[in-house]
Amino acid sequence: MSDHSEMARFEALAEEAMSAIYDARGIDVRAAHEDALYNIGQALGIARIRGWDADTERLLKRRARIQASFDARFKKKRPTTP
Repeated sequence: MSDHSEMARFEALAEEAMSAIYDARGIDVRAAHEDALYNIGQALGIARIRGWDADTERLLKRRARIQASFDARFKKKRPTTP
């Protein structure tokens, strides 16, 4: 399997994990989030090793969006005390 194919496979697995989070029926949301971050990290590793700067930048942004999306939906905000 070529590096581009492997990178695309990891991206697809990350997207699948994120879809599972939004469907959120009978799944472990944290485990799906960890799967998404792991797979995007694997794709990012391939891009970095190969020196694919554009892919590296895109995947870094995607990883940040995955984390921000999870935080916005599932992290409870604690009330601030005066």
